[in-house]
Amino acid sequence: MLDFVFDRRSFLRIGSIGASMTAAGFTEQVFSAQDGFDAYEDKTVVWLWLGGGPTQFETFHAPTSAVPTEWQPVNGSIYDAKTNINLGADWLELSKHTSKLNVVNSFSHRDSSHRQGTHFMMTGHYNPERTTTSVTKYPSFGSVISACYGANNEENGVPTYVKQGKIEGDEGAWLGGAYKPFDPSNKDNLTPRVEIDRFSTRKDLLKGLDAAAVASKSASSVDFYKGQAYDVILGSAKDAFALEKESEETRALYGSEKANDIGEQMILARRLAEYGTRFVTLHYGGWDMHSNVSKALKTRVPPVDKAIAGFLQDVWSRGLNDKILLVVTGEFGRTKINANSGRDHWPSITPMMMAGGEFASGRTIGEADRSYSPIERPVGPLDLQATLFQHFGIDKGVQRVDNGGRPRYLLEGEAKVIL
Repeated sequence: MLDFVFDRRSFLRIGSIGASMTAAGFTEQVFSAQDGFDAYEDKTVVWLWLGGGPTQFETFHAPTSAVPTEWQPVNGSIYDAKTNINLGADWLELSKHTSKLNVVNSFSHRDSSHRQGTHFMMTGHYNPERTTTSVTKYPSFGSVISACYGANNEENGVPTYVKQGKIEGDEGAWLGGAYKPFDPSNKDNLTPRVEIDRFSTRKDLLKGLDAAAVASKSASSVDFYKGQAYDVILGSAKDAFALEKESEETRALYGSEKANDIGEQMILARRLAEYGTRFVTLHYGGWDMHSNVSKALKTRVPPVDKAIAGFLQDVWSRGLNDKILLVVTGEFGRTKINANSGRDHWPSITPMMMAGGEFASGRTIGEADRSYSPIERPVGPLDLQATLFQHFGIDKGVQRVDNGGRPRYLLEGEAKVIL
């Protein structure tokens, strides 16, 4: 097996972007751009994950009619009559952008556990074994998109699927390791023990890797390098991660005050979209509020409220709103207020807000009853995948070969577009 570790000089040349190709993973990760990046629309999804199970009452689904006290948003709400969107009162910045939003009031699934619920939301499929095994049976939405476009943009090498923070189920599963998300924070993913400075062109680098792979009898290593490694190393992908090029005014717009805070992560998501990344995930956790939800919201909401509002303003001002679809959600919603002034798990209504893409906006979709169960236009995780396919221009019947050599549909099951 090839021994892969970058020396410090190579690391500094490449920057902090890395490449998702550990030594152990080379024989498992095979790149296969079966359609190519230009086969579908020039689109991106930015997936903001509110990990822990965000409360629908105090985020995007505050009730618009009289309900018992235990179902009311604890800090009040901000209602926009034009759109019928009723946000929790702590979302002061986002409330200025309701005309850009689509709030889905009837998004539902059946699992109230963190691990299973997250897997369900990230893949579109229920996996009851997810609490007892680390095996991911279904690929994440990002991996599916990566399998359609190819693991890297063929023009500049930018990864198709990038994650900022771990989310349960963000794996390639039966599609293979080549379609896992690229993690720019993982410096250990920088590889090979090949003198990068010796290779002046991508072609030269590939020749060197070919020779190394022949010596190790590992053809799959070369296949993966073609798609992920040498494009990132010698392409212009590193420029997409150059946050130092962002102005102080932009950082202030997003509320970014330090490295890797939610504001900076949203800025990076926008930059990646501009460079051709197709799917970016961000994890902003801390929403498992079983007690004193009012106090928790006061500290948890303001940074992400500012970041989302800044992102929307920036994206619209740059004319990227048709290209980028923002999805903000979590693994499930919450119950009525409990004895500890908090809220418990409730998957029957899961918070779901989207903005951008070539969809109508400034509206609510579906309806829930007073106990927060869907009664009009119920939709779920597989419908979300159909909506993503619509955004990217991907046919619902597209197939890929799994790691066992069998053709499978990327969208498995009946689904309808939500927006």
